[in-house]
Amino acid sequence: MFKQYIVLLLTLSTLLFSASVHSNFFDDVSQAYIPTDVNEIIVGDGTAPIIEIEAHTPLPLGVAVILTSSYPSSLTLAQGQSLGSALAEKGWNVLISPLSLPIEKMAITSIGTNSSSSNTNSNDTAAASIDKNRMASDDMNESNMATEGLHPRSSLLFNNLDFQQATTNLAIHLNALNNHLQSRPGYRLYIAQGMSAASYLSAIQIQPDLQPDSFIAVSPFWPETLINSRIIKNIAKSSYPILDISIEGLSEWELNTAPERKKRSKNELKLHYRQVKIPRNLLTFSINKNQKNPHIQSVANSTIGWTRYLGW
Repeated sequence: MFKQYIVLLLTLSTLLFSASVHSNFFDDVSQAYIPTDVNEIIVGDGTAPIIEIEAHTPLPLGVAVILTSSYPSSLTLAQGQSLGSALAEKGWNVLISPLSLPIEKMAITSIGTNSSSSNTNSNDTAAASIDKNRMASDDMNESNMATEGLHPRSSLLFNNLDFQQATTNLAIHLNALNNHLQSRPGYRLYIAQGMSAASYLSAIQIQPDLQPDSFIAVSPFWPETLINSRIIKNIAKSSYPILDISIEGLSEWELNTAPERKKRSKNELKLHYRQVKIPRNLLTFSINKNQKNPHIQSVANSTIGWTRYLGW
């Protein structure tokens, strides 16, 4: 009886802690910047901060949206800021959007399932559309299969992450970003790394109206075999241009699918696809304190080269 009480107490503590972390995440992001540097968008029944950087040229190419999160191996907020500054110098208006991730199976907190009547109709419609599309999506079906039971060789470090819920929440978040950018002219370029990139590819599958003009997938992966292999199909079947950047040493999950992503895209005759490999440990030395992160600089250079290949 005493052991059961302890287990129950620990479970309740985990639930309360996860909810607290989720509710405070966006507040922490906002407090890291000067109030005038942070804007907000309405996402479901709450708000999310966004950081915008204006292009350094008189005629911007469009908007580059950089998704950052607390996912392992995803772009951090600092990396997003550095990447955004590099793209702004080349003529892009940049929007950095932090995501409140990861989502835990034990304490799922959906941003869009309990929307109040005061929310915008567009977000309510998006949530209903996502739920409807999710039921018919192959991605979600495979996600359910993957999460029903834990394989003995599965990683215990990531088995508490809910891919289905994370993808649904990201789709709602993308819809909010789309509403915010409705009046912005030019191209729409989205950039995500690691597990955020994997979620993005599936989120666009269940909401095709949100397809970008191009997507930069930086080492996309998910630490579960079925979901990770699904990334190969999502890239090959996509109808929008994709730059597939593979960073050596970032994740074994990503390296396992990199050759197949390239091969499958070629066999599917996918237009406007390119895979670029970047060394993880780039040796640089500079006494300049403003020297950019070499990893981020390589991503920025590859992105600019890709957009120029597209004729932008």
